[in-house]
Amino acid sequence: MAGVKLFVVAMCCCVAATVVATPLDDYVSMPDSHYKFEVLSEHRVHGEYIAYVLNMTSQKWLTYNDSDSAIWWHYLTITVPDKLTHPGHAALYVTGGSNRGGPPDPLKDQETLLTSFMAVGAGCIGAILRQVPNQPIVFKTDPLQKKRTEDAIIAFTWRHFVENGTDEPYWLLRMPMTKAVVRAMDTITDHVSNVRGVNVSKFMVAGASKRGWTTWTTGAVDKRVVGIAPMVLDLLNMVKNLHHMYRSLGGWTFAFEDYFTENVTLHLDDPNTQKMADIIDPLAYADRLTMPKLIITAGSDEFFLPDDSYYYFDLIPEPKFLRITPNGEHSLTLHHVELLTVMTSFMRTLTEPDEWTQPKMTWKRYENSTHGIIELNSDPPPFRIEVWRTLTNRGKRRDFRLAVAATEGSSKLYPHIILYKNFPARNPSPGKYIAEFLTPKIGWQCFFIKAFYYAPGGATISFTTEANITPAQEYAVPDCHGAECRGTLV
Repeated sequence: MAGVKLFVVAMCCCVAATVVATPLDDYVSMPDSHYKFEVLSEHRVHGEYIAYVLNMTSQKWLTYNDSDSAIWWHYLTITVPDKLTHPGHAALYVTGGSNRGGPPDPLKDQETLLTSFMAVGAGCIGAILRQVPNQPIVFKTDPLQKKRTEDAIIAFTWRHFVENGTDEPYWLLRMPMTKAVVRAMDTITDHVSNVRGVNVSKFMVAGASKRGWTTWTTGAVDKRVVGIAPMVLDLLNMVKNLHHMYRSLGGWTFAFEDYFTENVTLHLDDPNTQKMADIIDPLAYADRLTMPKLIITAGSDEFFLPDDSYYYFDLIPEPKFLRITPNGEHSLTLHHVELLTVMTSFMRTLTEPDEWTQPKMTWKRYENSTHGIIELNSDPPPFRIEVWRTLTNRGKRRDFRLAVAATEGSSKLYPHIILYKNFPARNPSPGKYIAEFLTPKIGWQCFFIKAFYYAPGGATISFTTEANITPAQEYAVPDCHGAECRGTLV
């Protein structure tokens, strides 16, 4: 192909210094001669940027005796703004997609355009990595010989680890997913050096759902990561948080079907499940997660719960910011433009840290005999405050999803109308804000405070407190133990 450049680059990565390396560290740092990349095309938007579309082979994962997708390859689009005010920084967004399709058109693909707009707005390199994980995959030992994608792949590898012994940690899909992102950072650095002669050495990594999980683990293993923005994935302290889901919903959300099918819930209390968590749970790497963290969640996520933060937020180091999206489900549909603005502002706080005052937000969430209460203290005070609150639609479950299983165990879904409404907060003194609502006698309420601040360049950025769900000590069912955790889908 005319104009195509092929690079075979020696493997290297910057694994975070730690006393004891984990299997994740070992896998990511393991040399792999399959790594390479080539430039497929370039596209200029005059006066704005050039977008390069690359094909990158990140690794060989397991062997062809294990699956039909041992060699992992990806489309990687790199945006280089004409006005590159922060040439050492890059924002890398990790997404999914199928290996059966062709390369994206960077001038038409929505995710690529949003990434490019963020790069131009922040004056840094932007990139989007696709096919994390590579999919579909057929595993040789799969009795169904199913073409697996997304959670069906992850669940199968979890089951393999738990049921077949813990001496095969490289089976866990978090391994190649994380390594793919690390290889993408290598590729971005090499390619931008070739086309612009600058050294990209600092990365902000972002991704949603399972890519959000990979965002956490990439930050844990690579010191080039100076900021992370995991979206709709805060299942840290995963075993305890899964028990929390069971108690809250009286079973397992319908969105967890792939894991339910692979008996992940049956094995929740198996010691091997905790051994797996010790490898892939971001909380296992809490001491490494010292970079700024923008944790974006959805108030009506069908996968995760608004109060998952109770099990990890106080256990991870500063700086950390939480941002619950009211009236948002797992895909965050209808919130993409809003998130683009937030992510651009977050990137600018990393590239221009002296141009803003990082807010110190502390809060207390509690309840008395009649009300649920949040007290927020902020220094400096935000220029705007909102309070968002909703109630459960039914009294049976501590459930704020927008859809539920029509009947227990059913794959048919039923609308579950949940609407967060905006309320004012009390402001008894500068920088102090109070939200207080009567606790319902039937069902539960969920509410949080949202604070708006100025970011570098006159932009704005907003963060939230944790959610307060009351009555706090009431759940749908008692906790499960052992085999009874098999449960059902709801």
